[in-house]
Formats: sequence, C-alpha cells, structure tokens
Amino acid sequence: MELSELEKRLLFQIESTNSAAALNELYMIGRYAPGPAEREAAQTLVQKLRSLSNHECMAVINDIQRNYRLPYPARTIGEKLAEARQKSGAEKLKGHDIMGLERFADDTRHMIIFEVISNDSPMGYKGDKMRLFLTDAGYKKAKENQEQGFISIKNHAKVVRGHLHYEHKDREL
Repeated sequence: MELSELEKRLLFQIESTNSAAALNELYMIGRYAPGPAEREAAQTLVQKLRSLSNHECMAVINDIQRNYRLPYPARTIGEKLAEARQKSGAEKLKGHDIMGLERFADDTRHMIIFEVISNDSPMGYKGDKMRLFLTDAGYKKAKENQEQGFISIKNHAKVVRGHLHYEHKDREL
C-alpha cells in the first residue's frame, strides 16, 4: 500500500489496538485536525484502510509504528509518545489509554496492568495484556478474577485525582 509521508506520520501516532478503533481515531483526526492537509490525509487513510481486514489493517499500522522514522525531531505530544514507545520496544496495552478519561473520573481509585491467562476470562482473551482504571468495586472484582486464575495482575497503582502512585515501581511489565 502506497502511503504519503503525512499518512505515515498519522499512522505512527495511532494509539488504537484494533482496526475499528484506529479508523475511528483517524475519522476524528480528519474532523478536528488544525490544517486541511492533515484532514485530507486522515480521510484518505480511512478510505484506504477500510477495505482491509482487521488483521491486514493492524499489520500496516504496526509496520509503520515499528519502522517509520520522523524526518524531524518530534514536535507534538503524540509524536513524542510514539517515538518513545518505538525506542523502548514497549508493547501497546489493550484496555484503557494511559491518558484516557477513565483515569480522571471522580470514582477511579485503581489502575492495574494485567495479563489474561485463561480462555474463560471475563476480562479479555488469553494472552492479552491490558490496562484498566477501576473503582474500588472494580478492583475487588479484578482481584477475584486473579484468585480464580483468569488474570495475573502485573502492576497496580492507586489513583488520586488522576495521579498514579505505584505499589512497585521496579516491576517488569
């Protein structure tokens, strides 16, 4: 698939982990981008990617995110985050985005990063690595799912007004 430099730059910054969410993200960029070039590139990308299967679409996005290099120093927050993720080799987590609105909800008290270890898990598919921001009740349910062998919680942070206070800063995710 032939992509312009601007289209590659947009895909480089995509946060989504499935094609439907990625297309929605591009649609929103196309709608709210500050310049006409970005809007047109996002709309063109939506047309190009819409015809692909979920697997093919994510393969294109993942290839760009692994191999693309910005032709200039990162300027925007999105570019800086994408560049840092690329350099660290960190895997994208499914679930809630690190800066998602769930993090800042008044009743959010916990953030967990976990791996789904059972095919019967109510919290995802076996092998998924996820991040969720939870209320006290949600965290209690996650602990129960861990005790039942559905998930393995890798990291936990208390959330206070959007700020994360990790229990173990030295844990490998």
